[in-house]
Amino acid sequence: MKRSNADKLTNIAFYVCSAIFALFCLFPIVLAISGSLSDEMAITMQGFSIIPRHFSLDTYRYVFSNLDFMILKAYKITLFTTIFGTLLSVSITACFAYVISVKDFKHRNKLAFFAYFTLLFNSGMLPWYLVTTQFFGLKDSLAALILPYSINVFNMYLLRNFFKSIPQELLESAQIDGAGHGRIFMQMMLPLAKPGLVTISLFYALQYWNDFYLPLMLNNNPELYTMQYILYKMMANIQYLAANPSGTMAGHVILPSQTIKMAITCIAIGPIILLYPFVQKYFVKGVTVGAVKG
Repeated sequence: MKRSNADKLTNIAFYVCSAIFALFCLFPIVLAISGSLSDEMAITMQGFSIIPRHFSLDTYRYVFSNLDFMILKAYKITLFTTIFGTLLSVSITACFAYVISVKDFKHRNKLAFFAYFTLLFNSGMLPWYLVTTQFFGLKDSLAALILPYSINVFNMYLLRNFFKSIPQELLESAQIDGAGHGRIFMQMMLPLAKPGLVTISLFYALQYWNDFYLPLMLNNNPELYTMQYILYKMMANIQYLAANPSGTMAGHVILPSQTIKMAITCIAIGPIILLYPFVQKYFVKGVTVGAVKG
């Protein structure tokens, strides 16, 4: 069946708009890569451009020769918290989502409301800080960079929608054959909900990788600094010194150059950009299914 000219024009307009939107999204990344590969003097005199100005790798040489120990250690901490935190969060989220999706569990509505309540009301930063540090003792440790993000309610409801989309006849037949909830969860629900698991895994990985809030609030140990927190501290120091040029320390501190900021940004976002194409198909499918299921 041939498509009409109107359908063809609609598809062309859609692809053109999508391409323009994609270019707008890629522009900051391309600008950061170009700036990190440019000469500092050229950036200072002529500004940033899409094509590197006077191509140079001096910025990366400077970063890894002067900050190599700090960056490598921060990379290790960031990788550990991202990998271990994602595995822990996905495990807890999947268990909670399965429990409230089981129809014959009489307390599932109470648990669902308890989780939903946290989306509506927030106690605030100070109570959260006191509970996290005084009650749970999460301070200056790797656990403090992982446990506060152990479950995200939005991701939990998204995964629950996947579980609810699985035909109940399959679960009932497994129960008739004598399978318990543990076996059904491990051997049926998780394999069938693979797109949903990959989707929330990407969400959690991005949350852990891009997080600087937990190190800022719960960590005073330089040995546990993450990449994003180092970048945050560097930006904060630059802004402070730029706003106080007459301060006593201004004359003794060398401000990080623009190219170094771009280089550290590229180093920080590189692994996530390389990972995304491999999980993109699951991500699209997961968002689509989670959006239409109630």
